[in-house]
Amino acid sequence: GKNKKSDVSRVGTAYLAVTHGDLHADNLLVDDSQNAWVIDFERTGIGHALQDFIELEFDIISRVAGANENFPSFYRLCVAIAGSSRTGEITTDDPQLADAETQKILKTISIIRLLAEQCTHIEDARQYLFGLFFNSIFRATIINAETHKRSQQRILMLASILCHRLEHWDEPWPPDEWRDLP
Repeated sequence: GKNKKSDVSRVGTAYLAVTHGDLHADNLLVDDSQNAWVIDFERTGIGHALQDFIELEFDIISRVAGANENFPSFYRLCVAIAGSSRTGEITTDDPQLADAETQKILKTISIIRLLAEQCTHIEDARQYLFGLFFNSIFRATIINAETHKRSQQRILMLASILCHRLEHWDEPWPPDEWRDLP
């Protein structure tokens, strides 16, 4: 059998907290005084402490997936998102991530992850990436494939990249054969 200590699908402790349960851009409002307000609390309850951070990050990624016409840029964004080994950091050393839109997205995600680490004290990014993986799979299954096929395909690509990263956690990231992809 497989050594239980090397099985990355196992997490030592599930950190629970009261979560919003449906945190995304449409449930965030900013008033004239620049105060942020959260609305729609019908799914509030006990959940994983990283849930709201992951949902907010996924919302950013999925909106880009549907709007971004540049597939290579989205691919490189996904590889960068999966590359972190600590919750509060994003790997952005790919020189092809130079376009302003991708840098803005990565900066926003970086801030969300830093807040997640500061609020939960979960430093190992595997729990975060597992959450992002499961959220991606779930969201891809509820997308109307006929009208949003490109978004669904890109979200499944993100899930595939996250799955590979988690399965090969202790290996260099990204894999050498991925470095020369467009």
